[in-house]
Amino acid sequence: MMHYSVMIMIVNMEGYTVVGFAMYYFTYDPWIGKLLYLEDFYVMKEYRGYGIGSEILKRLSETAVKTRCSSMHFIVAEWNKPSIEFYKRRGASDLSLEEGWRLFEIDKKYLMKMSAK
Repeated sequence: MMHYSVMIMIVNMEGYTVVGFAMYYFTYDPWIGKLLYLEDFYVMKEYRGYGIGSEILKRLSETAVKTRCSSMHFIVAEWNKPSIEFYKRRGASDLSLEEGWRLFEIDKKYLMKMSAK
């Protein structure tokens, strides 16, 4: 799977500093088609509130539209209320409420146990 990224940098006398980034990849869902899956999204705390996150999301949206994705999917920690509100203000739907999806993990210990049967 190939990952892509969007970075926002500021230039200063010493060079540049990355102040925000997003990492994403494309995947396919048989029910809804091609998706842009947002794996990671971060803006340094001291640079929040300046529109950097909005600019990153705009670039991701442009990429999704240009590559004919039907939607963008991502997960957000339940405790991260500011991020949840950030996404909701931009039209995101919480599928855990709407469709009842739950995130699960099978860790390496149990993967090895199942594969040994």
